[in-house]
Amino acid sequence: MKPKNLPREIYNPFTNRNRKGRFLLCKRLKLRPDNYLEEYCADLEVINIMAPIRPAEEAERCPQPSLSEEQEASEYLVARCKKIRTSDYMLFSSDALVHIASDSKASEKYTWLGERLRLTFKMMRSDSRLIRTMCHSHGLMQCSSKNPQVNVIWMGAPVKSVKMRELMPWQRLNQFPRSTELTKKDRLYENIERSKSIFGEAYDFIPEFYVTPRENQKMEIAFDRVLKEVTAAGGELCFPGEFIVKPTNSRQGKGIFFANSMADIPAEGPLLVSRYLKDPYLVNNHKFDLRIYVAVTSFYPLVAYVYSEGLARLASRPYDTSASSADSNEYVHLTNYSINKNSTSFVRNESMSSEDLGHKWTLGALLRYVENEGKDAKLLMLRIEDLIVKSLLSIQNSVATASRTTLRFACTNFELFGFDVLVDQALKPWLLEVNLSPSLACDAPLDSLLKTRLIADLLNLACVPLLDKKIIDSVTPALRKSMNASQDSETSDPDELELDPKCAKTLKRRPVGLKRSVLTKKIVSGNTSLIPNTEKKFDQIVRKVELEEGRRGDFIRVFPRNGTWGMYSPVMEDLGSDDFDERLFAEVITKKNMKNSSEQIATSSSSSSSSHSTFSSSAFSSMRIEEVSDLFHDVMMECSKYPSLADVPIEVREIISPWYEEASEYTKKITQDGETYASKLPTIRSTARLRTKSCAEFYEVRKVQMAKKKEAEAAAAKENEPVVLQAVAAKRVV
Repeated sequence: MKPKNLPREIYNPFTNRNRKGRFLLCKRLKLRPDNYLEEYCADLEVINIMAPIRPAEEAERCPQPSLSEEQEASEYLVARCKKIRTSDYMLFSSDALVHIASDSKASEKYTWLGERLRLTFKMMRSDSRLIRTMCHSHGLMQCSSKNPQVNVIWMGAPVKSVKMRELMPWQRLNQFPRSTELTKKDRLYENIERSKSIFGEAYDFIPEFYVTPRENQKMEIAFDRVLKEVTAAGGELCFPGEFIVKPTNSRQGKGIFFANSMADIPAEGPLLVSRYLKDPYLVNNHKFDLRIYVAVTSFYPLVAYVYSEGLARLASRPYDTSASSADSNEYVHLTNYSINKNSTSFVRNESMSSEDLGHKWTLGALLRYVENEGKDAKLLMLRIEDLIVKSLLSIQNSVATASRTTLRFACTNFELFGFDVLVDQALKPWLLEVNLSPSLACDAPLDSLLKTRLIADLLNLACVPLLDKKIIDSVTPALRKSMNASQDSETSDPDELELDPKCAKTLKRRPVGLKRSVLTKKIVSGNTSLIPNTEKKFDQIVRKVELEEGRRGDFIRVFPRNGTWGMYSPVMEDLGSDDFDERLFAEVITKKNMKNSSEQIATSSSSSSSSHSTFSSSAFSSMRIEEVSDLFHDVMMECSKYPSLADVPIEVREIISPWYEEASEYTKKITQDGETYASKLPTIRSTARLRTKSCAEFYEVRKVQMAKKKEAEAAAAKENEPVVLQAVAAKRVV
């Protein structure tokens, strides 16, 4: 029976009952009866269960049902409203994690769209709890790793090029082909060294290095040279060693040790042997390094962002080059969190009110400390941005070449890198390594706050398209047939393929990456190819970069932006006649500046920032762009010569002043006084863990395996207990 005083249009006979047997209001979405994106995205009608009681004036305009006899339901009055879509892409928010643990009604405004469109994700060789929590919080269903029809793919290890060729235009993968050129330590150093040999001292931000075993002979000469230099100066070899040795493909500080001679280097390899930087900038007499998060949404043309928040990781013991205890070497000279957290002197930051407590700080807290010491922290961040851009440019040729042959569609890939940077006494940043999958573990409250925001903004940059599964299922056969035809024969004509006519209306609102057509008739009749050519891919990238500007959150775009093409083009490799980087700068930056200039002229207003937004300023009338570029790179590398912005020549200062102002984002606090924040990631409600049948079965099997493993460990410990007790008793007797 229909509850009293409820309008017929919102009554659902299949709603659940509460404990008293009373009918609850239906939480299901009320959508227009259409299966296609264009229809239901234009005008969605939902039931807002959490709407509060509204004023009488508003109630007259839109009458609400009276529930006087349902006193406990008075705070959940139903309000019918239209939800207008302003984007064709999923919008992620870290606020969704607040409600996913317990409050299903409040979390519905984040999950309803993903559930309605049946968006999916899968994780391969990764078990990041943060990624799962973020996706589940937005209604995405987790699939088996073997399921090809997913929207988001998160990989924790390098992906084979064969898998990347199968990517569809609406799918998003968190890796680029051959990005290991940046994340393997030996390849990173060799790529930067190669760029240094071509472009000179502009790439001087890595220490002297050698790779074993192929450079053993050079390394032996280097050891002898260093010994002679130290002896001639009347000093002693650096403790714990003049060189630091790292495995080329390891992480979390595993396998690191120090060396002063060839006898200290094992024969097996490969190993990266680099000069130890023994004059680091110290914070409270502790050595530290910075973890900078960098997002890349395109390598050709290069589009790179730096997250405004990062981490400063301090060594757990004071810095001392004269220490004699070998046991404390790693806690004095290494800054890896995974190592120092095991130290007895390690202090964990458990307070959200202080960002500079313990041995892990936020990036903003560290920069504020540097400013209090009288140093130019913003100029330091500009130099770190310069280091990041040049590192990406050093591998751009390799990644661009692989992307041309591997990726069929534009905008399907994005990647998050973790740059580890060491700062010396002159406040010069040195690149230590780049992480392929930076740790997303939330061991401290500040970790949870920073990384949840980071992942939400990263997925927003990825621009996950909102397409219903029915649309994907109808488009996929035509696309796969077209991809296979073009792969089997270069002469085959994919234009002869036909597309399901049902999709013609939907494809008027296509995601970036799926080719746009002027006439829908061409798609239905098969008169146009579904796989975009190079020029159309570039057009799609331009549109996506313009879209990213409003979705970047706390990311700062460091390339391209005002002035970057003039400063970096002299130190970039020639990638062919396409000139995508220059064209993107013209499309995104130059046109925007021209539009702003025309608006200023129309309103007869002048701005001090307009003088350095383009290359037409007075600074370039007396100097050529190439000369200014050389001076710019000299400023970036010579930190002792240019310690602050006031010391930078006026020609370069005019260019980097807008960057300098934007660098103030790095020094801001991420917490606000008086506000409470979640100290750890929430445990997702079982009803919110949407999984396919195969994925659910996988987790059930793993759960049983983990239980058996714990039982076996407990049994083994119980068997060994008498032996341990006997040993303890014997020790007491002795």
